Amino acid sequence: MDFSYTVVGDNVRIDKVRGARKEVVIPERAEGHLVTELGEYVLAGSEVEEIWLPAGLRKIGAYGFYNCEKLRRIHCSSRAADLGTGLFAGAGSVNFLDICVFEGEKSCLKELLSELRQTLRVRICPWRGGEGVRSGSFGGGGEARLIFPEYYEESVENTPARILYIETHGCGHRYRYCFSGTEFQYQKYDELFPHAKVQEREGLVTEMALGRLQYPLGLTEKYRGMYRDYVAGHWRTAARLMIGAGSREMDGSILEPGGIPWLTEEILGLGQDKEGEREAGEKLQEMVRMAQEAGNTEAVAWLMDFRHRKVLPGKRRFEL
Repeated sequence: MDFSYTVVGDNVRIDKVRGARKEVVIPERAEGHLVTELGEYVLAGSEVEEIWLPAGLRKIGAYGFYNCEKLRRIHCSSRAADLGTGLFAGAGSVNFLDICVFEGEKSCLKELLSELRQTLRVRICPWRGGEGVRSGSFGGGGEARLIFPEYYEESVENTPARILYIETHGCGHRYRYCFSGTEFQYQKYDELFPHAKVQEREGLVTEMALGRLQYPLGLTEKYRGMYRDYVAGHWRTAARLMIGAGSREMDGSILEPGGIPWLTEEILGLGQDKEGEREAGEKLQEMVRMAQEAGNTEAVAWLMDFRHRKVLPGKRRFEL
């Protein structure tokens, strides 16, 4: 890749990225100066699929990612608060945003969400020091993994009355209003879960609930119970999602592989109630079958071992 840039005072503006690959990493510095700006059309029309933006970036010029049709993942900090017009025009495939937040500072998260109306999975980590977004020097205080559902607007004409009005479809617009100023409000996000249960598909809603439980930044006990109850009532879907996490079929999920023990013990509480051993055994049998079908041998091995340790200690109490 070739970066064309301009030194402006003590800062640098990247004007153009030529020969962009699938993954583009914008440098934190050039000639010893911080990179604080991306110019207009900086990556327009490129084949980029994933981009890492520097932590010191403050501004992205108009149409910066214009017609980046393959762009799917963006890693950035919340300091990029000056976003140009048409930044994501023709870049409708973006589905994952990884953002580290500088607490107490103006954040660009609200503006980014308003620009991206498709279903968007977001990882939020507080900044904990260090030079760059890619260094992994943030997240020491926990993280949140959220899903913002899709929404779209439709113009509907009332011909007799000669009135044109806008209809909004999907609950995603509600989720994009969970802010006080530019600060994200986790409680407002969690309060909207009943709307998601009604308007969104089960798989997406279950993934939302699992994401909040597994990465509980800002989650209160009240809403923890709400999400746990939903997962317990949709345990098959939850197990399928956790078993498939990290697979090609679930590329883009907010869930990480290896979460079956957490789901089984902490969320579903299987093996803790002696009076519910038969039901627990049936659920574990079903989960083993699902893991076998998915080809997840690690999950199969753990589930079978857990079943014999916790549900069938000492002797076989019933046939599975």
